[in-house]
Amino acid sequence: MADSIECPECGATMDSLDQMETEEITEIEEKPRGGIGYGQATQDLYLCRKCRKPLGVGRRGNE
Repeated sequence: MADSIECPECGATMDSLDQMETEEITEIEEKPRGGIGYGQATQDLYLCRKCRKPLGVGRRGNE
């Protein structure tokens, strides 16, 4: 069995990714001459279901 994750903000315990909120975010890249731009990759941002504090980021489809 995998380890559970405890939210440092509210103390909620989650035992799987299914117990977290997930939002799709687009990767941000640094441009060669400075500044930032949107990359090609899309990632999942995992949030606490109770207080919505960000708990981690992962590439889409790698759950």
